[in-house]
Amino acid sequence: MGESGAAHRISGSGLVARASAFARSWDDWNRIGSSVRGPLLTAAVAILFDQLTRHDIPVPHPFAFLLLTVVYTSATGGSRPGLISALLTILYALHFLAEPGALLHYTPANAYTLLGLAIIVPLTAYIVAELRDAAEHGRAVELSRAEAERLDRRLSLLGEANVILAASLDYNETLKNLARLIVPNLADWCAIHVSSEQGSLQFIAGAHRDPAKDLLVRALCEYGPRHPPFGAALYRADVGEISEDLLRSCAQDGEQLKLFHALVPRSYLRVPMIARGTSVCTISMVVGPESGRSYGPGDLAFAQELAGRAALSVDNARLYRAAREGDERYGMLFGNNPQPMWVFDVDTLAFLDVNESAMRHYGYTREEFLRMSIMDLLPPEDTPGLHHGLERNGSTRGDVALIQHQRKDGAIVDMELISKEMELAGRRARLVLATDTTERTRTRAALHQSEEQLRQAQRMDAAGRLAGGVAHDFNNLLTTIRGFSDLLLRDLPPGDRKRKDVDQIRKAAERGSLLTRQLLSFGRQQTLEARPIELNSVVTNMEELIQRLIGADIRLVTELRPGLSQVKMDPGQLEQVLVNLVLNARDAMISGGTLTIETGERQITESSRGRSIKPGWYVVLAVSDTGSGMDTETMSPAFEPFFTSQNPAARAGLGLSIVYGIVKQTGGVVRVSSEPGMGTTVKLFLPRVEAADESSDVRPASLHGEETILIVEDEDGVRELMWKILTDHGYTVLEARHGRDALTVAAEYEHPIQLLVSDVVMPEMGAGELADQLLASRPGMKVLFVSGYTNDEVIRRGVSRKGTAFMQKPFQAEELTLRVREVLDATEPGPADSAVRPDSALPADTA
Repeated sequence: MGESGAAHRISGSGLVARASAFARSWDDWNRIGSSVRGPLLTAAVAILFDQLTRHDIPVPHPFAFLLLTVVYTSATGGSRPGLISALLTILYALHFLAEPGALLHYTPANAYTLLGLAIIVPLTAYIVAELRDAAEHGRAVELSRAEAERLDRRLSLLGEANVILAASLDYNETLKNLARLIVPNLADWCAIHVSSEQGSLQFIAGAHRDPAKDLLVRALCEYGPRHPPFGAALYRADVGEISEDLLRSCAQDGEQLKLFHALVPRSYLRVPMIARGTSVCTISMVVGPESGRSYGPGDLAFAQELAGRAALSVDNARLYRAAREGDERYGMLFGNNPQPMWVFDVDTLAFLDVNESAMRHYGYTREEFLRMSIMDLLPPEDTPGLHHGLERNGSTRGDVALIQHQRKDGAIVDMELISKEMELAGRRARLVLATDTTERTRTRAALHQSEEQLRQAQRMDAAGRLAGGVAHDFNNLLTTIRGFSDLLLRDLPPGDRKRKDVDQIRKAAERGSLLTRQLLSFGRQQTLEARPIELNSVVTNMEELIQRLIGADIRLVTELRPGLSQVKMDPGQLEQVLVNLVLNARDAMISGGTLTIETGERQITESSRGRSIKPGWYVVLAVSDTGSGMDTETMSPAFEPFFTSQNPAARAGLGLSIVYGIVKQTGGVVRVSSEPGMGTTVKLFLPRVEAADESSDVRPASLHGEETILIVEDEDGVRELMWKILTDHGYTVLEARHGRDALTVAAEYEHPIQLLVSDVVMPEMGAGELADQLLASRPGMKVLFVSGYTNDEVIRRGVSRKGTAFMQKPFQAEELTLRVREVLDATEPGPADSAVRPDSALPADTA
């Protein structure tokens, strides 16, 4: 059945089949027994008489008894068992009447007796069987008449139920009328509970044979939790007898038990209403002693049929209510929406409906809209049929389009259209929500650009974080390799032939350290440390990385001016600038070419007009390519984020914008010169460091010491290296694998600990928390943090406050001893607050 609310037909034979399904197997066995027991009785009596004769105990008239068994067999089993019994009797007569010792020899008297038996016995069996068949036929006629009357009553009841179920879409009223129909036709009293949308059962209707007791039924069903009187029927109907123990288990308390007793229940029938695989209702039918009836299989089948129809009625009523509420919400959201909205046919593009806001915004009446298509809103200069701004783009939240529309007064407006597929009156349609964006077009473009920048920055940040984890482990390995290589070189005699092999290992580790620092020096937050650096050294160290970046089809040429002055900036930022310039140049040379990197110095005088640069000496870094070049219009947005003159999807960095920002921070300027077909040159003017600005580090007189140092490092190789380096320089060294291990070691050590050297990120406890706890009990202890993570990861874990000593892995033995000596010789001890907790996530400067 569909969801129309119409009930399906049921025939009388169907009801009979359902009612007799439970007893069919027993009837078959009963019929077999009736057919067999008569012949078996005849055979048994014949055998008994034969045995009595053999023991000289003759029976005077045995055939009278055998004839009685034939009559019994025909009366109980019919003609076929009766004839079998008659045959057994005749066979016995053939044996009994024969002369002793002579088979089939009879005296004349016995022969006449045998002939009479052969005629009388079968005839008697036939007559009795016919009388039996006539009697059963009469009983069957009476049974058919009674069954037909019962089926007629139930079909009439189903007809009345169909009328009730189809009369109203208010299922509360429908179920109340159904309850009155059930009583007294199927029950002395009944109760109907419906499942709410939250899944709980709610009492809807009840009725009693005596209308005066309807209130008792309601009071019983609404008592306490308002459950069905004898529990809910979930998926199948069942019948049960009601005992005092059952009443006590179903009653919540004594008051409800009194209500049960007042209604005098004797047996119940629970039927679930199942719609779309879910139980939506439970009908409880109860009979008492006043009716004297009991429930059987036929009642159960009929109740299930009735409940199935009622379930469809309840489900259809709920669907109708949901559809009506949906229409009301549609009217509220569509008709009263302050934004213009319309629905158009996908095939013809004709308007199917518009709201009041659309009519006010465009100036057309509803009738005018309904005679138009959405193409009529496009300005005349747009090509008809080219597009309508609502092509499918695969968006899961609806399709969004930016388009221009023309109002009735001729004004052109920018519109943002959000559409969603739907079906209206059987037609494929789209619902459109329109927003006037005329005043926000420029803002939208800027916002779109900002979103692209944010997404790119997030990708770069994710790459930086991933690289940080890799760099930590890699830097630990490089620290171990470089450190033990230095120790081997220190211990080997100058003429030992193994020194060359060890030196190669050390150089490979240094190149790995440089490569790691170069790869992680851009695209992330970092602690900036501006210091005087040589531009030529940076370029020389990065030549191998640059060649890998540009590929084999581009030739790298470097022209570095010897004796170049230094510039003051962070080395990582300078490497980041150079990498961005190289990537821009590579993208401009799609078919290969030549990349030239030049360095030099230039003095800018006050007489240089038209230059937005302060007078003075500058170190110049120039990167030139032989690519396609750019005209003036293309170069104008060159310093905008994500600018490229090639395919935008091919670039993954911030381009010249990050270069401009870094150079501007140092007080320098960027100059770009290019012509179509002539390539591009980018020059960076970086302020030269004057001699007065250069500072010389004061090296400690001795790198040896007698202080006690606590080393906390989870990497075994790095911990063993630091222990060996520091013990070789006279220090007393305590070792710990992690923070909690360090607390135990420090607690067991009774003498002062002058310095804590700890890795930043460790299991069990981080370096910041460890330093806080140790400084609380040892306030004079100084702290040196060591980490193989990238700078931005160290910042996130709290090691960025001024006054906190920090050393980056990998390091050499001399760097470790020098840094340890500097921290120990510092006049101010490391205060407790300088050990910043790793989870504080302090912000860092960004380039």
